[in-house]
Amino acid sequence: MTAAMLAATESTIGPTLALILGAGMFAQWVAWRIQVPSIIALLIAGLLLGPVTGIVEPDELLGTTLFPLVSLAVALILFEGGLDLPPRELRNTGVVVRRLITFGAVVTFLIAWYGAREIFGISNQAAMVLGAVLVVTGPTVVGPLLRFVRPSGSVGPILRAESVLIDPIGATAALIAFEIVITNAPGEAVATVVGVVLLTIAAGAGIGLAAAVVLDIALSRFLIPDQLTVPVTFAFVVASFVATNEVQEEAGLLTVTVMGMYLARRESSTIRQVLEFNESVRTLLISFLFILLAARIEADALREVAVPSLAFLAVLVFLARPLSVLVSTVRTSLSWRERVFLMTMAPRGIVAAAVSAIFAIRLEEEGVPDAAKIVPIVFLVIIGTIVVYGFAAGPAARALGLAEAQANGVLIAGSHAIARGLAGELDKRNVKTLLVDTDPYNVTRAIAGGLRARRMSVLAEDASHDLDLRGIGRLLAFTSNDEVNALATARFARVFGRREVSSSPPQLGTAAIHRFPKNTSDA
Repeated sequence: MTAAMLAATESTIGPTLALILGAGMFAQWVAWRIQVPSIIALLIAGLLLGPVTGIVEPDELLGTTLFPLVSLAVALILFEGGLDLPPRELRNTGVVVRRLITFGAVVTFLIAWYGAREIFGISNQAAMVLGAVLVVTGPTVVGPLLRFVRPSGSVGPILRAESVLIDPIGATAALIAFEIVITNAPGEAVATVVGVVLLTIAAGAGIGLAAAVVLDIALSRFLIPDQLTVPVTFAFVVASFVATNEVQEEAGLLTVTVMGMYLARRESSTIRQVLEFNESVRTLLISFLFILLAARIEADALREVAVPSLAFLAVLVFLARPLSVLVSTVRTSLSWRERVFLMTMAPRGIVAAAVSAIFAIRLEEEGVPDAAKIVPIVFLVIIGTIVVYGFAAGPAARALGLAEAQANGVLIAGSHAIARGLAGELDKRNVKTLLVDTDPYNVTRAIAGGLRARRMSVLAEDASHDLDLRGIGRLLAFTSNDEVNALATARFARVFGRREVSSSPPQLGTAAIHRFPKNTSDA
């Protein structure tokens, strides 16, 4: 490349990156404004900037650095997912989650593999890798849908835990499928699979646990100053991810997930600071990644697989997911309603897009037939599953009695006389309320007055999961302790959103009534 060409290329990188970032944020805003999953808006933006207009050409823009950057971004996203997965959720949902990410994943893989081969007519090798990639779901798409639906019971924690843990498993499955495809001798393939699995677990879990312990000790003993907490944590994550991938390809995803889950056990202000910052970084990374990866797809490739993708999507939605849930929930305490709802939630996300892009290129380099069709099929599955599950999850949860149509109710922290009076006034306006207090006298008086009340600390670890929040979409922290109110609003802002949480001293309680509608039709 001549100096003039290099200068011209460098002059376009800055504006193009700015365009991608701006388009990503605009797509996120549009999605929020019209209440659709943000990933749909991001994929549309990527397709418009890439195959439709040709404005963004990721391979020319970033060259060989594209997929290393994608891998690092996915690692940070999975670390945040593990960090946002409290140990209590795994304890409460362990059996079902373990089955979903093992037996359920196998069922999904086999059906997707066979379905892809028969419906698209692609080679058995390409279908095998495609089936492994589509095992994943992903916290980047499941999380926003759960926040929108807010189902009651244990189905929310189950889906959240599954989405975090299945991603490294899916990436490992794709690696195993790739190794099998490029290996000719059956005996050698078996040895390769065993070696990949053992090395992935040893390197991924071992390095991840060691790095998390070192980082935890450094943070707990204040060996790292506050202003360096977030950057040092990210440096640990990136270094651990890269080091693990040097030992075993794609095992780094397991490493960062283990790191996040280990650190999640420490409910400290430092970890919350890392989590809050990482959530903002995640939004930027997801926006950037989806636009970049969608822009790589060729329009002709999409058109070629568009019609068969509808049949393939039906197989995944109406056959693979229900069967995987049935296999995973046999002889469990889940009700039939909860099992049905689990069947209505398996959208694919950024990890499927990133892993498919990486392995499709490697398969093409190995001369595997139909490898180029993997990426467009995966992107159409991503779009299709998000549209189907995004529109079906809410009505399904309401029809099954696991959620309510209007979440205009109020969770009131405090059950003293003024709080009970406020709840009574809101009830008169047809606004659902739930009082939470640690004082048994106040709770008993509230129940005796015909109000819904629960004896529990609003700051309890399991509060947001144990409370029946059907129809509840707001929090009023109304205790006499300002510190409790502040902590409660910070915690439930992650559940309801910052606009829907507030605190008020009891003496100002009567003024708070006017913040709420007179009836549900005004909400």
